[in-house]
Amino acid sequence: MTSFTAIRKTQHATRNTRSRLLIACLSLLFLGPLIAPLFQATGLPFLAESGALAHDLLSRYICPTPAKSYALFGFPMAVCARCWGATIGLWGAWFVFRPLVAGRWSQTHQNREPKAENQLSTGSWFSVFSYWLFQRAWVLRLCLALGALSLWGLEINLWPTAPLPALIANGANGGFWAGLFAGSLWLAAHPAMARRADIAQD
Repeated sequence: MTSFTAIRKTQHATRNTRSRLLIACLSLLFLGPLIAPLFQATGLPFLAESGALAHDLLSRYICPTPAKSYALFGFPMAVCARCWGATIGLWGAWFVFRPLVAGRWSQTHQNREPKAENQLSTGSWFSVFSYWLFQRAWVLRLCLALGALSLWGLEINLWPTAPLPALIANGANGGFWAGLFAGSLWLAAHPAMARRADIAQD
């Protein structure tokens, strides 16, 4: 019994560590493009040069349209509005994917009276949607992600004058579906979580 408890505690600690690491990465992706112009605005030698370097690297090697970015204190963000919107979409995918990662499907649904469809909470909808999506064939999830990301190319080539809010929405859509596909691959690599979700659904 003691050994089993120790194993459960180790698994829980590992899951929490992975979740914190993922949250740290998502936070860096979201805040990094905002921090770069703030560093440049300080005018301080090291900070300003670091912000300029981050902007130059990201705009040259990552962002397809660096000129279409918001400006903070007179300095452009490190990426365009579309790329920054993608980080917002990744956060949305995390909130959908998180119930399965944290093993909260069972905590939310087992031993609970069934609710009418219009009485499901937002968290319940996230759980239902994530479970439904991750039970579909991986090809469908890949097609959804590629379809959303293909809108980037269409927008760049067919709507070059698109306003920045439209770029954010387009980027968020692509980031959301790409994030869900990546999350489903991560879930497939950890079959224990998939089995837990299956058991809770049954």
